[in-house]
Order: sequence, then C-alpha cells, then structure tokens
Amino acid sequence: MKSTRIAACLFLLGCGSQDPFVTTDAGPGPSEAAAPDAGLPPQFGDASVDAAPPPPQCATPPNVANPTDVVMNAAFTNDYTTYVLGLVPGIAPSKLGGCVIDANDPNALLVATDSEDSSGAIYSIPLQRESCGHIVGFAGNAKLVATTPYVDANLLYGPNQVMFYSQWPVNELSELLPNQSAPAYTIDLSTVGVGGGGPGGIGFVPPNLSDPGGLRGVTWPNGYWYHLSYSTSGTTYAVTASTQTATLPNGPGGFAYVPQGSPDFANQSLITPEWPGGQVAVYEVDSMGDPVVSTRRQFFDKFPVPWGAYFEPTTGDFIFLSWGSGNDQIYIVEGFTKPPPPPQQPN
Repeated sequence: MKSTRIAACLFLLGCGSQDPFVTTDAGPGPSEAAAPDAGLPPQFGDASVDAAPPPPQCATPPNVANPTDVVMNAAFTNDYTTYVLGLVPGIAPSKLGGCVIDANDPNALLVATDSEDSSGAIYSIPLQRESCGHIVGFAGNAKLVATTPYVDANLLYGPNQVMFYSQWPVNELSELLPNQSAPAYTIDLSTVGVGGGGPGGIGFVPPNLSDPGGLRGVTWPNGYWYHLSYSTSGTTYAVTASTQTATLPNGPGGFAYVPQGSPDFANQSLITPEWPGGQVAVYEVDSMGDPVVSTRRQFFDKFPVPWGAYFEPTTGDFIFLSWGSGNDQIYIVEGFTKPPPPPQQPN
C-alpha cells in the first residue's frame, strides 16, 4: 500500500502592473491638419503621429522549478515552463490531494489536504494573479471549507456546481453540494464493480469527443480505467455502473484531459502523474475519451512524487502537486490552452 502521495490544485488572474480591466484614455490624437508626408506609412511620417502601444507583457512567476528535481521531457520544453507556488500557507505540512478553482471565485483555489487519511479536508486559499491571469502566488492563509475523509487526487465540478472527488484507499467517490461542508453523496465503488485499489483519479470527457460529460476513473495502484455511468438523483448524481476499458501502467494518479489545441498535442490527450516512478505521462485518447496505451509519452522524465492533475479555467495552466515528500507543494505549468467548462448534465 502506498504510504504517501500528492494531489492537485489551481490558478487565476494576472500579468503586468496595470489593472487589465481598466482602460486608460490616451488623450487627443495628433492634429488633423494634413502634413506634407501624410500619405506615407506612419514610420516614415511626422514624429507627432502616435505610435501603437506595445503589447502587454505577462509577469513571470517568481519561482522556476529546480531543474535538478523537475526534468521536463525534451519534446515539450520549447512550449511549457514549470513554476513552484510552494507550500499552502495556513495549513500544517500535509499530503496534498486534488485541487480546483472555486466555481464562485476565480481567485480562490480549493485544495485537498491530509489526502488519503480519515482527517482529509478541503481548504480554500486566495490566489495572486498577474495581469494576464496567470497565478503567481498566494494572497493569504487557507481556510477550512469542508470535511472530506480520504479525499484523493481529483476534485472536479460536475453539473450544477456539484463537486465530485475521489477517495483512497476506501474505493469511494463522494459529492459535495455548493456551500456545504460535508459530502451529500458517497458510494462504495466496489458495489458497481470497480476494483484494482481505489479511484486515485476521476474526470469528465471533454465536449469535442463522442461521450461528452462521460465520467471516467482510474484506480491506484493497478491502473484500471473505467467508464462510470451516472444519473441525476435529487440534488446529487448516482453512480450506477462501471465498465473497465483499459489498464494503464506505472501506478497512475489523478488525471486531466489536455485542453484541445495545446502545443505539441496534435490529438486529444490526457495527462497523469505516475507516483511510484516519479514521472508524468501523457496519452492520446480515442473518441470515447479512453487512453490509447500504446501512445504513452513522458511529459516529465523526473518529478518528486507527483500526484494530482488540474487545468485551471482562466489561463489553462496545469496545476498538480507532490504527495508524500514531507513538504508537499503546488506546482504550475504554463503553456496550455484553456479547458472547456464542466458538463451541464449527466451523460
């Protein structure tokens, strides 16, 4: 049984020193009187012609990941950069699980703490964004928002802002209603045929594929990949059946679908940390959102005990965590496109 793990989290606004939502009036333009060289291009005309303003410059997060500890595969280094947000302020050192941006506050990240333990909980941590929207740091201390025993590598919003989250080693899935501090629904997934440990990762199929909004899960340590059928049940969503369609190697943890159109991903893909080997892998997926095992590539050749996986909605930045290092931290990778919104109804 794995003694330690890490799971994932998220980012929102910011780049440059000016408020991106404030428009500055540049004042009156140049005189309307015709100049002798008025017909020439501006660069050859009168110096009084206003020059076009330079494009905004996004701020760089303060902490680039240590290149000795974090080694990205060479196939991706031209388009992606890894930064460290660091320890979550306001909580004791803890094994981190999944994370997600608060559906009602783009500047707050919800993070699972004491992952895979009976004392598991979800905290909210305020974020600092630069003018382009990228998360560059924390803006205060974390506060407890929900008690969620055994919470693991994925937190994700489903229809009607119901939060789904995985639980390990109890092989359960739970759902948290908006503004509630304890789960409203929990299912023992063994009752619908899920085996292979328990659901480290869960995710919804993106809308560009044949099963938009379909729920998928992968177990740790066996890597069994499942379709999880679900349907409306009052204010929650009942998981009613499972079908195993693949087996992933190397102990996959949380996973997330790579936003369509991201550089170096010609086909729809997913990304998943491989905790035991300290690597992060990517797979192309088929039309149903299932990984094609033969397409595995390494996104990170080396990473300290990686776990969760999440693409934050404002910028598409990838957020994930370390799990069981003793000083578990949040990391962010810039370079991806924006992900689609959560599903609107069960599929």
